[in-house]
Amino acid sequence: MKTSTEAARPKNGWADVPRVGIADLAAMLWTERMLVLGIGAAICVIGLVAALMAPKSYTARTELIVRMGEEYVYQPASGGAATPDMQTVVNSEMRLIGSGAVVRRAIEAVGLATLYPDIARASESDARKLAAAERAFAEHLIVETAPQTPSIGLAFEHRNPEIAAQTLNALVAEYLEHRRTVLIGGEFEALSAESSDLSQRAATATGALAAFLTEHQIGDFESELAALAARAGDIETQLLDAQARRREAEARAAALRSRYQAEPEQIELYAESDARRDLVQAQMEREQLLSRYQPDAMPVREVDRRIAQLESFLAGGDPPSVTRRGANPVRQDVASQLYGMEAEARAQHGRETALTQQRGEVRARIRDMQTLEPQFRQLQRDRTILEANAGTFATRAEDARTRSQMLGRATDNISSVEQASIPTQGKSLRWPIMIVTVLIAGIVAIAAGLSRGLMRRAFPTPSSAARTLNTPVLAVMPRTAPPKASKPTKPAKADKKKPALTVVEGGT
Repeated sequence: MKTSTEAARPKNGWADVPRVGIADLAAMLWTERMLVLGIGAAICVIGLVAALMAPKSYTARTELIVRMGEEYVYQPASGGAATPDMQTVVNSEMRLIGSGAVVRRAIEAVGLATLYPDIARASESDARKLAAAERAFAEHLIVETAPQTPSIGLAFEHRNPEIAAQTLNALVAEYLEHRRTVLIGGEFEALSAESSDLSQRAATATGALAAFLTEHQIGDFESELAALAARAGDIETQLLDAQARRREAEARAAALRSRYQAEPEQIELYAESDARRDLVQAQMEREQLLSRYQPDAMPVREVDRRIAQLESFLAGGDPPSVTRRGANPVRQDVASQLYGMEAEARAQHGRETALTQQRGEVRARIRDMQTLEPQFRQLQRDRTILEANAGTFATRAEDARTRSQMLGRATDNISSVEQASIPTQGKSLRWPIMIVTVLIAGIVAIAAGLSRGLMRRAFPTPSSAARTLNTPVLAVMPRTAPPKASKPTKPAKADKKKPALTVVEGGT
């Protein structure tokens, strides 16, 4: 539509914009219907092509049941036990499933070229490819659970249904293997490594101690030090005994020397008489005669007479006829004892000298060992501590290995309801693309139609002209094409007052 007063309106200004309503907008779109339909149809065709080209994706699903396991039970050395709540356990397992280590192991198990061939063919480093694959994997992986439910739902989306199921099963397998290492299996390796390190250090300390003992010619430091102490005490006892014996021998030798000097060299041994000898011979002869004769026989009586004479002679006194002198046996015995005591004194003196020398040597050796004792104690302490720690860590490593095996075989608290099967139904973005395309096409087409309608220098409807010019519209005439030769007449100068009549040309 076009008003007869449009030439009178200013070319640029707010008064040049027509005032339109909803009906006016609808009329404006109807006027530009060819443009609206053309743009909408073009966008719909593009969206339809994109929807038809959108690939299908398949989602494999599986579910895990979580039970409270021994690996979550904390048993302090002071006794008792502490267990977390079930929801905490489920949340920790979910975090473990989606961890980067499990995702990387799953990608390696399936193969990057199989899972994401586009990423594998990219001209980048392996680290960047793996990082891109991890991001894509995380975008297509769904880990979910319901509140207060001991189960974890897993879903993985891929364009190939077989790869989707294979990848999800690989993820579950790698997760179960990794959780054993994290929760119950990693302690054994750490303890074994520490035990091996401590064993090597203990062997080094033992070698240093052995070299120290060999350098100072010591077999067993403790035994040798104890033996030296005992030997020093024994030598001291023997030395005191030797000194006492020497002094005793010297004192006895002095006493014997005085006795020896007091004794005479010779003494009378005995005095012997002939009458007593004859008496004895007569008595012996009578005994012999009695073996052959009677006591009253003549020979016997003759012998008895002689015996009586001799006895009567001896009863009156027997002057010695022979006196013998000789060495004094007492002096000789004293001399023997004196020589023995002097020898004993010299022997004890020699023994005392030897024991004194031995005592000096033993004391010097003890002082040397006492000087070496701090170094020996340090080396021994280092070896003892390292050996004790190595034994402790070896015991803990073996306990951890046994516990890991038992937990891994008998008390695995994660169970899979079933393995992920190959999905048969896929989903695509065709309908969402088509719906979004229709919405975009409608919005763009309407916007284009309204823009073009508003850019025309005409009123879309008589009511719009009346509202814009604040003038009633009395008639609507069809639009006629202006003659080619005619020149536009100069419009009359508009009156500042409100026009009394407006004629609107209209046409379709």
